Amino acid sequence: SEQAYFLRIADKEKKLLSQIDHALAKFERGTFGICEGTGEQIGLKRLILRPWTRYSFEYKEQLEREKKGGRR
Repeated sequence: SEQAYFLRIADKEKKLLSQIDHALAKFERGTFGICEGTGEQIGLKRLILRPWTRYSFEYKEQLEREKKGGRR
């Protein structure tokens, strides 16, 4: 069970590194801070808390609602 725990942690870290790489690529392209769902600016507070985010807070909430709606 300890090995499974460490594998889960490693998987989460791998996903986070992938998200960070994606954000860095957006920075190089000049699209950092732009929501990939709406094309609008992502709020500064959200970027400070989660600089690798791909979506604005509002758009991410919408995605979560749609995801929950599909589970029913």
